[in-house]
Amino acid sequence: MNSDDPNQLGRTSAAFGWAAVVAVLFNSALTCAKDAFKPLNSLMASLTGHHWTTHGLAAIAVFFGLGLLLSKLVPAGKVPSGHLAGILTGAVIVAGLGLVGWFFLF
Repeated sequence: MNSDDPNQLGRTSAAFGWAAVVAVLFNSALTCAKDAFKPLNSLMASLTGHHWTTHGLAAIAVFFGLGLLLSKLVPAGKVPSGHLAGILTGAVIVAGLGLVGWFFLF
């Protein structure tokens, strides 16, 4: 397909779209891990003064780090915008339901 196709994402947009998918899932997984493993929560609190501050910085680092890495690897014009939007929406739903389930079950 033509890389100028408006239905195809550019290299950077696709890379950061995929990074957002991973960051959303990472954020939820880290929330559950901190809740389940108190030493991790304590370690994260000791790093920046509060575990949520460290958590937020880690999520931002995952997003930007992975986005920058993938921007070098993802081929331009090969990712349909609707496809990635659907995957990101699914990731947000899965992450949200995972957190709801975690806090209701544990």
